[in-house]
Amino acid sequence: MATKVLKTFWALWLVLVFSPTAFAQRIERASADAHAPPVERASFHQLVFANDDFAVLNNRYPPGGDSGFHTHYRDLFYVVSQSAPSSSQRLGRPLTAAPSAPIGAAGFSPVGGEPRVHRVVNGEEGPSQFIAIELLRPRPAGDAVSSREGAPQYVQIVDNERMRAWRLILERGQSAPAISQGGDGLRVIVRGGLLTTTTPGSPDQTLLVQAGEFALQSGGTTRALHNSGSDTIELVEIELK
Repeated sequence: MATKVLKTFWALWLVLVFSPTAFAQRIERASADAHAPPVERASFHQLVFANDDFAVLNNRYPPGGDSGFHTHYRDLFYVVSQSAPSSSQRLGRPLTAAPSAPIGAAGFSPVGGEPRVHRVVNGEEGPSQFIAIELLRPRPAGDAVSSREGAPQYVQIVDNERMRAWRLILERGQSAPAISQGGDGLRVIVRGGLLTTTTPGSPDQTLLVQAGEFALQSGGTTRALHNSGSDTIELVEIELK
């Protein structure tokens, strides 16, 4: 049995790493009845977007929800949108209670030298949700990411060879001065409200953003942000290197 499982893991890994086809097609090629399917096929993991750089998963667990064993092939960045106690289990190890991550918690989870297999079981206390962003570039492209030193409202939370991430919290009426984004990136909303974006040469744009939403942020763009509503807005932005 162990040999069969190992062969399945390596077959899936070869498909995902070496196939030149689109990301969605690589997922379709994975065996539907594998013992540990790719994370995109795990229960309560919904693939909502993919391009050459990112795959975004909206992971929403009901009370007691069990993802089943699944396989991670890519480094990922995550943001917690809704929190509840949960447990996790690595293949061949016992189910272990994990500390409840606060809403807004974010971090980088590298896969390492080989695919990672585990399952997550949500507690009975309530639902949980987090946005997981898989980094599909096989290696850094060499993009020069921004420092955002001129906008101290952005607090850097992650910086490694693959990406950089910041947290921005804007109370009612507060603004963040313009930044010029370097590499392509994403924004994840932790707490929503009315967010106004000022872009040189264009009219201001106000959007009603909500927790758990995400948006692409193109490299080479310049923007300033303003909280136009009455609620505190919190967001996390990343740029790829």
